[in-house]
Amino acid sequence: MRVIYFLIILLISLQTYSIYAQQNHPLAKLWGINDAEVPEWLDAENHLKKIDRILRPILAEDNLFSSFGGTFIDIFQNWLVVNTVDYSKVEELLALPEISPYNESLHFENVTDSIEQLKSSFRNITLLADSKGVRGALIYINMELNNIVIYFFETNINHTEFINAVEPFNPEIIYANTQSASQNIIRPRRRDVNSRDLVVNVFGGDGVYNEAGGGVMCSIGCWLKHQQHLRNDFYITTAGHCYDNGEIPDENYFYYTPWNSDSHVLPIGSIEFQSNGFYDFAIIRVENEDLNPQFVIRNDDADQYRELIIINGTINDTINDAIISSHYAHICKSGVITHLTCGYVLGFDGVFYGIEKNYIVFELIVTDLYGLLGDAGGSVFSFASPDNLLAVDVHGTVVTVGPGICAVQSLDTILDFMRDRIGIFQDLIVYVEGS
Repeated sequence: MRVIYFLIILLISLQTYSIYAQQNHPLAKLWGINDAEVPEWLDAENHLKKIDRILRPILAEDNLFSSFGGTFIDIFQNWLVVNTVDYSKVEELLALPEISPYNESLHFENVTDSIEQLKSSFRNITLLADSKGVRGALIYINMELNNIVIYFFETNINHTEFINAVEPFNPEIIYANTQSASQNIIRPRRRDVNSRDLVVNVFGGDGVYNEAGGGVMCSIGCWLKHQQHLRNDFYITTAGHCYDNGEIPDENYFYYTPWNSDSHVLPIGSIEFQSNGFYDFAIIRVENEDLNPQFVIRNDDADQYRELIIINGTINDTINDAIISSHYAHICKSGVITHLTCGYVLGFDGVFYGIEKNYIVFELIVTDLYGLLGDAGGSVFSFASPDNLLAVDVHGTVVTVGPGICAVQSLDTILDFMRDRIGIFQDLIVYVEGS
């Protein structure tokens, strides 16, 4: 009888544990924690990001610029790491009234290069990359490594001259490992749409297909609209290279493709604008009235959290709180090929040199998100609130992917570019809940 009683207690305990030990939320999987712990961890990360927003402009001041080497979040230690070159400045920093309330959340790490030195090295290395005709590479500043990273996507291009030229700066050189293990991707049953469907909800992360150039599959970033409502047009974002400049414009027409489908029959619309140089994004005007605009990012593979709601600062203290700016903060993407994956921000203001000559993209967010060809253009976002684990802030669109790395064109860059240069787009905003 005792044995039976013990087994019953054990079974109940295991069932209770399984409830609280589930990892359905993307952040639970990323951080290796239980779903029940996600709100606490997300709140802690938001707190560290808040401190980082306060600290960074202070470290950029003339009297501190050469004494510190940047910051990055360590969510597992629950502190903000401050790379430190001159420890004599630490006491001065901690005494500042803006910083002293957060002293317990700061961890000072000894490094050799200041932000001033890193930015100087970055400028020199990118100038050398320009002059040496580098192709298939991504260059950025990595705060955790306290170094410049040069990531080569192609191993069969000879860059010996460039590598020798940058040797005095001692950068971290990484070559793409094509054998790197991919994340597990669940493949649910196929889901097709056809032109007879009356209304189709189109989400961030869904697919777009362009017949030009022999057929190009890409992904959707988010929906855009006009703030003033003087124009009723809706648009969707994707990657600029999904548009083939060499084709007749009429052939650059885009069709909708859902996850796990080969269907390309549902028309979306033609290209409205495509960046040509410096940036990589495209704006598609949605001409099909049967496509329903959605402020949602798709996560169909999951049993829970299947539809993530784009809010972009509407529940935060300020819109600026929705802008991602901290190294090693979490970041996620949704794309038509590898679906939803999460990782960390490795760097900002990265520069990508494409395989084709003179194809250079600036102002990139560099991440370790997993993705494959076809995910380009997909939604890049982070979770916004510990009080609502479905709420997300969208940050941009995927530009390029490789083993262990993914570069992102930021939404701020896209919107600023459109508002500054294209008259009819001066009031363009992200379509979010409540807009």
